[in-house]
Amino acid sequence: MPVPQLTRRDVLLSSGAAGIAGAMPYRLAAAQLSRTGPVVSVADFGARTGARDNTRAIQAAIDEVQRRGGGTVIVPGQFHCGNIVISGRDVRIQGQEGWLINGRLTVGPSAEGLQVADLGVLHTRGDPADYPAEISGRNCSFDNLQLVKDPIAGGYQMYVRPESSGCRFTGLRLKGSNGIFLAGRDHLFEGFELESTMSDKIGGDDAFAIKALGSPSENITIRNGVVRGFTAIVSFGSEIGTPERDSNYVGAVRNVLVENVTADPCSLVAFFKPGALIYDWRNGLVEHIRLRNLSLNDTSGKRFGAGIRMIAARGAIIRDVVATGIQIHARALNRGVSSTAAVDLTLLEQGAPARIEDVRLQVSFVDPYAGGKHGPGVPGYPIEHVVRIEKANPAKGSMSGIVLDIEGEGSGFGGIYVGSGLDGAVTVERAILKRVAMSPPASVGGGGIWSDSRLTLGNVQIDSIMLPKFGGSAFATRR
Repeated sequence: MPVPQLTRRDVLLSSGAAGIAGAMPYRLAAAQLSRTGPVVSVADFGARTGARDNTRAIQAAIDEVQRRGGGTVIVPGQFHCGNIVISGRDVRIQGQEGWLINGRLTVGPSAEGLQVADLGVLHTRGDPADYPAEISGRNCSFDNLQLVKDPIAGGYQMYVRPESSGCRFTGLRLKGSNGIFLAGRDHLFEGFELESTMSDKIGGDDAFAIKALGSPSENITIRNGVVRGFTAIVSFGSEIGTPERDSNYVGAVRNVLVENVTADPCSLVAFFKPGALIYDWRNGLVEHIRLRNLSLNDTSGKRFGAGIRMIAARGAIIRDVVATGIQIHARALNRGVSSTAAVDLTLLEQGAPARIEDVRLQVSFVDPYAGGKHGPGVPGYPIEHVVRIEKANPAKGSMSGIVLDIEGEGSGFGGIYVGSGLDGAVTVERAILKRVAMSPPASVGGGGIWSDSRLTLGNVQIDSIMLPKFGGSAFATRR
């Protein structure tokens, strides 16, 4: 049977129960059904298309192949259902233009070796508490899985739980509300396209929200994909560590690689926030993070607030983070509401002292209007700083080993700003700054490089045409 040639964009643009017919690729080949065990269809167990509830029939088909030690369950069309639970070994669920309407795919902790291919889950109830998919199994694979909330309803589309391990997601497509609540270990996400259709003002939270709820989340790879309309491509926290009590950093996120992902548009590239928000999670640890070849485009100022933002509090530690090839073309969504910068590192004062250590960032930022003022024909606002680094309380917490390789063009207040209490913490290895400090208030550190702490400077080139008027400090040579 020929395979329809549909792009991921074609699939994402289809919506609603009527619009999804025929949207999922039909790729049922003999090789896919050749695994050990029986091959059954949910229709053989009484499932019927239409508005009837097929939960029992679909679950019966799955239970049958589980009872026989594994096998393939075919989903040949659109079936209304409720929660479908997979708890056995070596089960394959194969869609043939297959959709579960208002269903939920729950993969229990005893599930192992599950394969799900060419299947969609569509939620139309508008319930933010619904997860179209909840994954707790081991060594499971998901190929061309699509999760849709229409109408949008808030809440995550998928929860990959802390007990999960070794799961592989290829060709994942999301459309609707928030992204993925991600925990566990040894996971791979590749070739994805995630789209939030939340309103511009509400946003869609984070595409990948990596958390560690009292246990480690580690060895996670996210690569080769596109995200649209979310707050961040990836976030770390805020539920990292232990809630409401001190701990020995057992709640840690470590060994994460995010590479070759485009955000078009989003508010941030990456957001590190252990212990930093209103939730009282303490002693969170984020370490050994690699960000490579990530790009964010928001030239109309629709969402952008920061490129890489790190905020830590309540005894949290962020360490050993390396970001290379980060490209940002953007205008800021607002001016004066919250700080905006391509790089923003902040230690807050809440709770026990926090630390940011051994962070190396290579970031290129370009404002398409070169820092021009907002007005007719000039959407959005210039960012305040290209780089902003500070502690809320100069005497509390510590930063060390911050190394910057920065290219930035277009900012309102300044190029690089470093606050007090950070002597020796920051090395500006390279900074090429153009048209920065276009309209800086002197009270917030205007200029090319403005620092209240001792810095180490390497190759620095600054073009700040407004600098003399506002009295900022531009260092053009090594000091």
